[in-house]
Amino acid sequence: MLSENSTFFEKNDYSVLVGKLIKILGFCPKNTVFLKEVFIYSFYKRNFNQNYYLNFQRLEFLGDAVLNSIISYFLCKRFPEKKEGELTQIRSKIVCRRNLNEISKKLTIEDIFFDKSMISDNTLGNILEALIGFIYFEVGYQECEDFVHKKILHTHVNIEKLQNEIFSYKVWIIEWSQKNKFFINFKTFREDKNQNKIIYLSEFTISECGIKTKGRGYSKKKSEEIAAKEAYFIVQKLYKKNT
Repeated sequence: MLSENSTFFEKNDYSVLVGKLIKILGFCPKNTVFLKEVFIYSFYKRNFNQNYYLNFQRLEFLGDAVLNSIISYFLCKRFPEKKEGELTQIRSKIVCRRNLNEISKKLTIEDIFFDKSMISDNTLGNILEALIGFIYFEVGYQECEDFVHKKILHTHVNIEKLQNEIFSYKVWIIEWSQKNKFFINFKTFREDKNQNKIIYLSEFTISECGIKTKGRGYSKKKSEEIAAKEAYFIVQKLYKKNT
């Protein structure tokens, strides 16, 4: 529990918080107590409350589902000629963690937290999803859809640019290999520890092209991406006209 004489959540500070939220949301929330518990107390380590953080996770779960629903409908209307797989790829690029983190920064969501020491770039996307979940609880689906369209899709998402961006070199190289009917071989090994950290080695091979690359990282995903990225640049040099 927060002490009554705590100066951290003084009335003036809370007014600043509400003002920043109104600017982001476009409306004044009615349930400010719940909002404060979830988005302030959950990220204030001196008075951390597990129950508040569980509520944050529940809002994040809801916001993720609502966001995917809104974007799915938007893409179906925007691209009536595209197949399910193509729509899924575009949606994945919009809602991927990296993109949501960047959108959160542009929306200045981190400014609603007084204790920024507990907020990292990797959690900003989660906070955006939780905020969308809160909007759904507060004003319903239609207003939530309006928020996503106005504040995210029409302002901070360039779909044409996203379609040409590579968010995963591993996915790109696998799809390219399958398209050209090349056999690919992807292996990942666990190497010795380096300063108490496990190192992973990934090897990627396309025998028909003579492509063989390696990548090392502190996670399987990182090592695979490094190996795939090197293979991608080799493909660009060998098959410029076909890629």
